[in-house]
Amino acid sequence: MRLGYHRRRLAGFAAGMRLAREFGEAERWPRERLRRRQQERVEAVVRHAVRYSPFYRERFGGLVEDGPVSLERLPVLDKTGMMENFDDLVTDSRLRREELLERVEETRRDEYYLGSYRVMTTSGSSGRKGLFIYDESGWSAIMAQSLRHCAIMQFRPRLPRQRVAAIVGGAPTHMSRQVAVNVSVGIHNVRTLPGTLRVEQLVEELNRFGPDHMNAFPSLAVILADEQLAGRLRISLKSMTTSSELRTLEMTDRIVEAFGVRPFDLYANTEGLWGLECERHEGIHLFEDAALLENVDEDGCPVPPGEPGERLLITSLYNMVQPVIRLEVSDVVALEPGPCPCGRTLVRTRAIEGRRDDVLELPGRNGGAVVVHPLQFALLTRDRKVREFQVVQEGESVLILFVPRHSASNEIEGGLRKALSRKLTELGVREPRVSVERRENLARSAGGKLQLVVADPAARAAHPGAG
Repeated sequence: MRLGYHRRRLAGFAAGMRLAREFGEAERWPRERLRRRQQERVEAVVRHAVRYSPFYRERFGGLVEDGPVSLERLPVLDKTGMMENFDDLVTDSRLRREELLERVEETRRDEYYLGSYRVMTTSGSSGRKGLFIYDESGWSAIMAQSLRHCAIMQFRPRLPRQRVAAIVGGAPTHMSRQVAVNVSVGIHNVRTLPGTLRVEQLVEELNRFGPDHMNAFPSLAVILADEQLAGRLRISLKSMTTSSELRTLEMTDRIVEAFGVRPFDLYANTEGLWGLECERHEGIHLFEDAALLENVDEDGCPVPPGEPGERLLITSLYNMVQPVIRLEVSDVVALEPGPCPCGRTLVRTRAIEGRRDDVLELPGRNGGAVVVHPLQFALLTRDRKVREFQVVQEGESVLILFVPRHSASNEIEGGLRKALSRKLTELGVREPRVSVERRENLARSAGGKLQLVVADPAARAAHPGAG
């Protein structure tokens, strides 16, 4: 039984390598040629969905005719709608949401569902656990994007194999874990470590493994940087990526100081869109030949380059079993208007600036609300006495929870309170109400992520570290 599993892993990896070569050749195509390729894939995905998905057949009725598919004419789908209609949305009638969730909860090892499908779950910010299933075509695109990001960093296979430490989500069905497991078939020596491990355990495991490359959440990377500077962590890295959280300039500087390498900012979501900084570190190239993206405002209208949108609409160009067509993702991005000096023609974003759900709205001096973006809290990372922090909104008040560095004095709270109050005043907030509390540690998600900004007023009750 496991022999078939290993053969399928090898076959999937080989298919990913072939597609990665195609993607690599297309990175510098003229934009018009890329748009033609995107349209070909959109035609294939949408027409397949209409033919085999009862949900999309009804949803797109009369909108998909014999002529070219016009993506902008198709309705937008949110994650709640996708999960509620999962059974009718997938193109394989054997797939049932509740059965899949029960199966992945019971099975703790990596496997293929029904012999061919990859199943992933997310925490479910929409209120229901997210469930995403990939067929061979879709999974090949995920593997290709993973291999592509290694190629951009010049992190190539060699003998002896390079050692990769992947600090990933805790669940076997988290995408980061499944990708790491599948890359480890031979190209690199991959050691997966759950982001939920205690720092002392991570340090011990990393010292024992001695990685050449490491991927980590930015908040964990900064903690590990402190351990490296203190001499408890002793690793020599050739490269590093951070992903899944906002990384400020101050966090980047701390990582460079500790490890001597500048981290690449990796973007990867379970819906199928990946991206990575190139060697110029002047924005994240989004791999739009694997998943098409639309940056739109609150009314769903396209946002001009250089301006931040309210959300992304993602269309996977390869997943045929769970078609992702104009699916809303609440990531806030601003697309760069000009080409990258590296010569790649893929669209760039300055950074994934957080999620719309993480944006605070506080009362303004002139009435109405002042929008406070997560990047505004970067000032808290400039204080070298702060190891990590979390900002929690409580009605019209803001609470800063922070963990001090070991060498920090006891007089931190007042400075942090003044600094943030001053920033909020500059932004136009009326009489900012800021309180500061220190913690020994901050609560992380089951996957190990730290939510930098908690905009929900009831979040203290939901986050043990904030109580």
